Amino acid sequence: MRKIYTLLLAFLMFQGSLNARAELTAEHKVQLSQLEYLLAVDRLDFYSDGLADYLMDHEQKLAAEAIRRIEPEDLAKEQFNSRDLNNPDKWNELILSVLHKKFPEFKHLTLKDIEWNYNFFRKKLMEGFKADPIALKREASVSDLNKGPVAYNKRSIPKLDGKSILLDAERYISEKTTRALFWDAALTDKSVEFHLGTERDFRQRISREEREVVAEVKTRAANYNKIYLVFDPRSKEYSYAFTRISGDDRVKHLIAQLRILKYDNKVALKDEFVRVYGNANEVHRDQEKRLLDMFKTLPKADMVVIGQKSAIANVITMAGMMSQVQPNMQEPVGPAKSQIQKLSERVKETGSYFSVTTKASVVKTEFEKMTNPMASSFEIFNSEQPSHDVSDVLLETKDGRIVRWRFISNMWGDEVVPVARALKNSGHDKVVYIGTAGGIIGKGLKVGDVVAPAYTYTQDGKLLPLEKPTYGTDFVKMGQTLGQVTSPFDETKKWFAKWEAKIDVVELETGYLKENLGSKVSFQPYLLISDVVGSEHESLAVAAADSGKRKNGQLKLLESLFINNGIKSPISNFQMISAESAVQKMYHKIDTLRPSRDVTSKLQLTQLALRQGLTTDAELDALIKKEASFDRQLLMDKLEKFSGGLELLSKKFSGVSFAIVGGEELLNGTWNPKKALKLQVMVGNTTAEKATSVYQAELLKIQATMGSELQLELVNYDAEKTRNAIFFNSNSRKVLVQHYEGKILKKLGLTKEIDKNGGVRFREIIETSGGMRCEAILL
Repeated sequence: MRKIYTLLLAFLMFQGSLNARAELTAEHKVQLSQLEYLLAVDRLDFYSDGLADYLMDHEQKLAAEAIRRIEPEDLAKEQFNSRDLNNPDKWNELILSVLHKKFPEFKHLTLKDIEWNYNFFRKKLMEGFKADPIALKREASVSDLNKGPVAYNKRSIPKLDGKSILLDAERYISEKTTRALFWDAALTDKSVEFHLGTERDFRQRISREEREVVAEVKTRAANYNKIYLVFDPRSKEYSYAFTRISGDDRVKHLIAQLRILKYDNKVALKDEFVRVYGNANEVHRDQEKRLLDMFKTLPKADMVVIGQKSAIANVITMAGMMSQVQPNMQEPVGPAKSQIQKLSERVKETGSYFSVTTKASVVKTEFEKMTNPMASSFEIFNSEQPSHDVSDVLLETKDGRIVRWRFISNMWGDEVVPVARALKNSGHDKVVYIGTAGGIIGKGLKVGDVVAPAYTYTQDGKLLPLEKPTYGTDFVKMGQTLGQVTSPFDETKKWFAKWEAKIDVVELETGYLKENLGSKVSFQPYLLISDVVGSEHESLAVAAADSGKRKNGQLKLLESLFINNGIKSPISNFQMISAESAVQKMYHKIDTLRPSRDVTSKLQLTQLALRQGLTTDAELDALIKKEASFDRQLLMDKLEKFSGGLELLSKKFSGVSFAIVGGEELLNGTWNPKKALKLQVMVGNTTAEKATSVYQAELLKIQATMGSELQLELVNYDAEKTRNAIFFNSNSRKVLVQHYEGKILKKLGLTKEIDKNGGVRFREIIETSGGMRCEAILL
């Protein structure tokens, strides 16, 4: 095995990487070349499985079975040129050459015999299985005070044999995360680590440890867990990092891959444990709090739909198109007997533009013939979270009412827990879940079926009843019992023997949702059958290729969902009478004068203008010119960095309470991060002299690190001054950030989020008359 890898490395160094970049160090280029080559091998092997499926269905069964017996190691040994590996037109030729060598009895086969002209599939494969160099700047929120090793948990790797799993784990992993990075880790003793929390959390951790990100691994599937190749310049070690993980189930699933995957019989285990940064319970608490604040600030949604968010967005867009093709429901359009005429008549019969959901291509074609079509965006609010997205849409019912629906994308396992709790605790009482599930072989289910189970097990084995379905009752299969796992890797032969007689379908989220939403929330789960557990030809590993089979059932269900709730059409031009507060009025006045300024800079100007009693445009313009512009990233970086200084004080002793009593600019939101921040802090009920003596070493460290940017003064205890103080102790984290988010942002109805690239964004949610709100997005 070592010999093979040495030959591979020598070959790569000889031919040079096609993607070598000048900005990378020589060693980074070598590491990236190794990874890129293995990714290309992984992609070719994944393609060969698809080719084998095709041949199996086209009277080439023996050849298909032989191709399936070609291992990735067989492909790597051939040391194919990188140009050929990255040229889809060469793939069949490469596979055929290995087939001839490994199985001489197939030497009679020609390229014509294994021809497969699925160019779309090949093109999509070329979009993944890549390693893109990336340079992440050190997080400005990290200072010398909090540099150093970051705490992590050691997690053991489960004893799991890939051969005992019912699905083709190799093919499944290849599509979802790639196998190549695990092969590389196995061959070079790289460690693989896992990061719970946001992208920003990950970047702050590696900044604290002064590590570097070399490249991002791009997968075949849309993977919300970004994967990076990381380098430690002190130890000279490389590692792989899975980031943006929001639940423990996802951690378990990803860790299991280290034991399942082998390359030349070697697994990617540098040690018998892996490093897991962050804590799932803390991530859930933070996410629940953030979502609860958002859901309470937004109006209560009349309906919440979890799952299939992209498909729903397409359906809503299509309904909007149909409403322009046939603006008057009573006057069908189009020539007699044409497809659009039939759809037009159905709209008239049902009173809903959503009644043509399954005929999107026809509607789109007719829409594009219009002279002045208006493509509309119907999302009036959207929020990007680490593991999911949320968006709101206003819909008009057939009786003229305006209703608000909230759509949330699919998640993995226990990632739904904080979402369910936030929905329940914000008063939402109607939730529909549309997920995917595996049918148990022998239970009369096939890929493409839609089921509404009558019972679900929870993760701890409790059996809970589910609400009777009200949508798609003419085609949805009902009455099943649903089992729960944390990962498809749980579905082993032993698991199957235990659960086969008890359940009909299996997935990861419904038990969590039912348990956490409780009995007072109307909750209906609908599951699209994506695979049949225990079946060779309808396994989860080939689900991507069979996605078309699920589409029809999905669209029929969505059509029923909208029609049975009396929905006529989406609304894109809904306006309401504004009833803004003084803060909001001033903010929008400043926004009119300087729309290019960042939202945080405009908010700071708003606070200053109100306190100075400014009203005219001339006065406001003079203030704007006087105050330096800044952006949210600078503000949040400074607040996080200065919070680190305060934490240095608070962590010295437990049980001591601190109070920020001076620093009026911070307390009232008028501080400009391009200026120094002056804070007065009380320590317990002690005098300034005693506190300064006790914390002298920490104060000197803060001064040496922050310089004049942060000016701390310890002051005498004064009970009167604590009324409006900011309190913190040894358990507090990011105290200045928490104050800004909780007190300053909320004055304008802003909520903060960390986007999928680790950036800070704010969403404005403005209350209006009539008990409803209208939202704008501040990017």
